[in-house]
Amino acid sequence: MEKPLSSAAYKAEVERKGVIAFVPNGVSMWPILKNHGQSVVVEKKTSRLKKYDVAFYARESGACVLHRVMEVTDDGYVMCGDSQFTLERVKEEQVFGVMTGFYKKDEYVPADSEKYLKKVEKYYKRKLLRKIRIKGFMFVWRVKNKLKSIFKKGKKNV
Repeated sequence: MEKPLSSAAYKAEVERKGVIAFVPNGVSMWPILKNHGQSVVVEKKTSRLKKYDVAFYARESGACVLHRVMEVTDDGYVMCGDSQFTLERVKEEQVFGVMTGFYKKDEYVPADSEKYLKKVEKYYKRKLLRKIRIKGFMFVWRVKNKLKSIFKKGKKNV
């Protein structure tokens, strides 16, 4: 399996090429973006982002993150993953890319398409349903990973 690039390498690639595509890792953007199941297309940020854009940015720790803009502030943004509830303040200079679309199987979904934007808006307006879906997903995800680790240990002992 290919090792993910560092935040400096991702930033350099976006700066050099203007656009990159990659398969995101993690579950923070579930259910709208699936980890390891969809490729995202990120372009170099050329202007201020707006609410519900998906920003690609580097945390102060150096980690690269793909999260949604929940609020635009004077000096940056308030971000949150679709499956998370903790808000994160991000400075304007930390953001170097914006998701312009993603591939869902073989179909390209532009981030500015009306259908996609309605889905995102609807998802965020239904707070209680969102919370139930996320908690259910996280429970299933933990059980699935635990079962995988148990079966891997069992195969090693055979």
